[in-house]
Amino acid sequence: MTRYSVWATVMVVLIMTIVLGGCPKAPTESDAAPGPAATPVKLNLWTIWNAEPRISALQAIVDQFQQQNPGIQIQVTALEPDAYKTRIGVALGSSAPPDIYFVWSGEKMLRGFIRGGNTADLTEYMQADDAQWQSRIVPASLEPYVHEGRIWGIPFLLQCTFFFYNTEMFDKHGWEIPETWDELIALCRKIKAAGITPIALGNVQKWPAHHFPFVLSQRLLGKQACEAQFDPLGPGDYSAPEFVRALEMFADFYAQGFFNDSPNGTTRENARALFYSGKTAMFYTGTWDLSRLVEGGEAPEEFWDKWDFFDFPALPGGKGNQHALAGSPDGYVISSATPHLEQAVAFLKFMTTVEQARGFVDACQELVQVMGAVSEDNAGPRLAKYARIVEQAEEIAPWMDTMMEASVADEYMNGVQALLDGRMTPKQIMEAVRQRQARVKEQMLAAEQGEPGAGE
Repeated sequence: MTRYSVWATVMVVLIMTIVLGGCPKAPTESDAAPGPAATPVKLNLWTIWNAEPRISALQAIVDQFQQQNPGIQIQVTALEPDAYKTRIGVALGSSAPPDIYFVWSGEKMLRGFIRGGNTADLTEYMQADDAQWQSRIVPASLEPYVHEGRIWGIPFLLQCTFFFYNTEMFDKHGWEIPETWDELIALCRKIKAAGITPIALGNVQKWPAHHFPFVLSQRLLGKQACEAQFDPLGPGDYSAPEFVRALEMFADFYAQGFFNDSPNGTTRENARALFYSGKTAMFYTGTWDLSRLVEGGEAPEEFWDKWDFFDFPALPGGKGNQHALAGSPDGYVISSATPHLEQAVAFLKFMTTVEQARGFVDACQELVQVMGAVSEDNAGPRLAKYARIVEQAEEIAPWMDTMMEASVADEYMNGVQALLDGRMTPKQIMEAVRQRQARVKEQMLAAEQGEPGAGE
């Protein structure tokens, strides 16, 4: 069983400790920041939380921390998620990287930054005072932030992907929630026959479309077999025919006209707007959009109560768990280059107190990975439903684009985008992925052996 398999298995057992869970021990003086310095310390925090209500919720945490710690100032830089992926790499290679920064768990970002020496080891802080800080974090979500027995970051949110659907539209036409892939196809045909676009898809950013063949790969092949491919130094080479088959199924699904026109020319923001404006019946997206479709988000008030969500349908006959969720935790790390490690740690400890975590849940209705953060009192109906689904899940399969090595993930997502444009076939995509994985493996082995010229 891989490290990621352990995480997913433990996650579905322990997640209920978040929901309706008792409060952990109250923060002690060990959570306090160092005393005020003669010259205020300035911390730079980079995040992808660039839209409401997240940005205000984060700023509220920052403001409260600064009030309690007048010797520390925090400057928040909020970037659009796809721009962030490029800019954070550049920033970490500069002489002044951010002190605290957001990461997706997985090979593509967190593990790469750990190997590159860009993240501070938080183990001693997490385990100090009888592990009071560590005990506040949901153990299963912390697992992906552990590497070689050391703790390198703090998970804050657990995100999963679902089909969001227009309940008013479904009720009006008598459409039923599909339980299998064939039923989803039949549903989309009915929706299209009614003159409505079945699914909104915005793939300018390249990663949204990959979620379809990724889940199909998991359903066909199984989570552990998929995960065996992710480690560039492992035995996987993406040669299993199920990867090609998943792309073929997605290509056929797309060819039937179940998406809006020109998805590669549509942003995910515009796709979301197509959904909440009633132009499409469904939108396959993540729980990061829960807060955008309710009060305080971007959707109009008349839509707030007209939507719900369901999981990706089963694929009978597949080798994988047909009811596995797709998702991963994301959170924050501290730069190994920060001159203000103690102050940065103090902020993350403050951010992950139960009080601050609950405030974030109140504002954003997201599944915060702090014990006792989500309760019957502060979870709206959709967050409560999401928490129950996670609680009952048999498996959680981490997304391919975060688990693949960065250049391999780009190869796959570029291929999926080319598939939608008719420029590549499924076999060509997977051949390109296999070749890229082989080059990455060769480069990493050469780098480990200290050979000159290692790297591309």
